[in-house]
Amino acid sequence: MNRRGYSLETEYPDDEDNEGLSMWFAAKDGFTFAADNPIELLGLVTVYEDVQPKEDRPYWWREKTDWNGPTLGEQLLDQAIAVEEARVAEFAALRESDPRAWEAEVREAVEEVWAGALKEEFWVHAFCTVASTLRIPRKELRHVLEDPLFRDLRG
Repeated sequence: MNRRGYSLETEYPDDEDNEGLSMWFAAKDGFTFAADNPIELLGLVTVYEDVQPKEDRPYWWREKTDWNGPTLGEQLLDQAIAVEEARVAEFAALRESDPRAWEAEVREAVEEVWAGALKEEFWVHAFCTVASTLRIPRKELRHVLEDPLFRDLRG
């Protein structure tokens, strides 16, 4: 940010600040940005550089927002749902076309994660990690593990 012409400052907390929080500031062309850490500050400056507002007014970061269509968040969520649905369908198709390969994929993911869980991961995260390894939602993994083939994995 310094190389891009921003003046930068940080405010170190004093002894009376019970939370011990520092603040980070950047300023340029009449705009001042404040954040709790340098990464957040970089994010604010990046939005500013993308929007390029003419004046510092409330909610200037919304100037380029298209309010007539879906938001970026909605678009990304729709995309994630479509990818997830395709993977669940692919996984179900593998079960139908090659049950042994399907079973082997599930067992390999479970064994890989369980080995890590025994060594370094928290058991709480193991189930989520298996689902992530298989690239299926946790709900689908619960359904998969109900199959009699995996009775031994349910402990």
